[in-house]
Amino acid sequence: MLKKCLLMSAVLMMAGATFATEGVNDMAVKLFGKEDATKRVTDGALFIDGLFVKAPYSVTREGNVILVNGRIAARFKVASADDSLGSSEKAKADAATAKKDHSGAGEDHVSDKAGATISDDMPDIPAPKASANKTPVDKTSAIEKRLAKKKGGGSIEERLKAKKKGKELKDASSKGSFNQEATSQGDPMALFEEADYTYTPPSKPEPKAVPYIRPAAQKSMGQRMAEAKKKDAEVAKKQTAPAKEEPAGGDEIATEDFDNLTDAEIAAYTEKFKKFRALIEKSLGEDRLVLMSSTGSGVKAEKKTTMRKFMTSLESLCGAADAKKLQAQWGKTLPRGYLQKIYDNREANLPELKTILSRIAREQKEEKARADKRLR
Repeated sequence: MLKKCLLMSAVLMMAGATFATEGVNDMAVKLFGKEDATKRVTDGALFIDGLFVKAPYSVTREGNVILVNGRIAARFKVASADDSLGSSEKAKADAATAKKDHSGAGEDHVSDKAGATISDDMPDIPAPKASANKTPVDKTSAIEKRLAKKKGGGSIEERLKAKKKGKELKDASSKGSFNQEATSQGDPMALFEEADYTYTPPSKPEPKAVPYIRPAAQKSMGQRMAEAKKKDAEVAKKQTAPAKEEPAGGDEIATEDFDNLTDAEIAAYTEKFKKFRALIEKSLGEDRLVLMSSTGSGVKAEKKTTMRKFMTSLESLCGAADAKKLQAQWGKTLPRGYLQKIYDNREANLPELKTILSRIAREQKEEKARADKRLR
């Protein structure tokens, strides 16, 4: 009888272990290891795939998978950086490249035709022949000849002097000499006596000012009414459009490929998974609202005040005929697709809300009592 009891307990323990690690890749556990929960968190509100999970929470990790209370809450994508193709596709591509590559066939040279090789010896280039006409060539350019013929041309010294003289004249003219000295000593206003104050009329009259009219005002009332109706129809169409399925954090479905991982990549992945597990545990400990997806690493965490408002409004919003009211109130804060999942799981979620709603009401009452006590 004792043996049967021990056997049954062993079977139950194995079944429990199998349930806790169901969906976890054994290779991922060997590569990235495991982590136990550092504490049991009694605060926070957690949804996994739109299903509410009651506290207390125990956040653990097995390989690339994060588990909360033994349930898969997040799964990370794993792939080598050099693995742009799958392992089988990459092998086929390497084989095709090897067939096309002649250097891998044991040849010592590159050939263009049968029996022809490309030699490393440089060809002999014949020297240019000397010109038969030995008449000296005039190297004076045409521009130099034209400058020599011009007035003021000549030798280099003469041209340099002319250039220097032109520069001096230019500097003197840039300074100017108008109203630099008073015409009569002792009169400070004499500088302004030589100014020209005559009015010069414009060459042509300025155009008349044209009042600006907004483009919308130029349209008729019928056109404006038609455009307004069109905009209202577009807004209504967007509101009634079905919500797209999306993970909590917008990540794609995680894929796993452990074939070509290097030691550095394994270490980096392990550190990333550890930080993520600690972050989820910390967010729940801060009494935040956490939305997770078991098919990817997407996560959405909102602060404590948002969690309280969302959880207290969930029961009335999920009592509607569809998820439109829930999405209209919380669609700007939380993903609309995830709100649809929460609404779809309302029958399972609503009975589980009693504990957290009573806790929120008790904490709010205590906070109000403390605030009133401080004011007295």
